[in-house]
Amino acid sequence: MRRTAEGWEIRITEMDLFTGLDLTVMGEIADKACQEATFDEGSVIFNQGDAATDLYVLEEGVVLLTVGKARTVYSLSDRSDIFGWSSLIEHATYTATAVANTNVQAIRIDSRKMNRLFDSHSKFGLTVYRRLAAVFNKRLASIYARYLSL
Repeated sequence: MRRTAEGWEIRITEMDLFTGLDLTVMGEIADKACQEATFDEGSVIFNQGDAATDLYVLEEGVVLLTVGKARTVYSLSDRSDIFGWSSLIEHATYTATAVANTNVQAIRIDSRKMNRLFDSHSKFGLTVYRRLAAVFNKRLASIYARYLSL
């Protein structure tokens, strides 16, 4: 994330995924794997079935996730919401389509670069993956509850 040399480490420390973790490693992730990404309302961020290469952390806006031709499966609007997690699995494809429902600002994290850093800092990587598992669990529980109440 090369907007300015200072400040990026602080921004990612505010994200639920990275909060409380080693500033040196977060600085490496910010410098080597992150970029700002902006999407206009209505823009497709990625399509279901596309090669999954990037993880996204929402900073501002609303992103709708849909599977197939179904209605919206999940709506993301909270700062630090994570999407594109299929990118964390080798040779994966995105399992949903992500569309900007409003103008969106996000942080795009190159998953291959991040995983290479995790190879060097395995304790840090394990903590981040555990936090991602908690996000998966929360989101699946929400989806299950919604469909069971239909």
